[in-house]
Amino acid sequence: MPEVSKSFYFPKTAKVEIHEIRDGIYRISGFVDDYGITFNQFLVNDEQPTLIHTGPIGMYEQIEQKVKEVIPLEKLAYVAFLHFESDEWGGMEFLKAPRARLVCSDLSSKLNLTG
Repeated sequence: MPEVSKSFYFPKTAKVEIHEIRDGIYRISGFVDDYGITFNQFLVNDEQPTLIHTGPIGMYEQIEQKVKEVIPLEKLAYVAFLHFESDEWGGMEFLKAPRARLVCSDLSSKLNLTG
């Protein structure tokens, strides 16, 4: 795992919320006081439910709980990454979802493999 991913964290005390922003589209967000920023992930609940980004290390449990408010984790079909940075893919535990497949562009895949 890249060094930045090891040093970057999401405090357990930070609050994570989920809001339906359109029919079947949810924004999962968590604000971190230490950084003054919000991390956002998106869940698309359709025939092949997809989570877009997984958030930073330490945020997984809270994001997992928010996903479970909408669908059982077993229904998650895809985990998609638009690009690779530790705040987008630090929560790779979502790949433990029994059906989830990793989806990204060819360029993102090559950049991740080569650093």
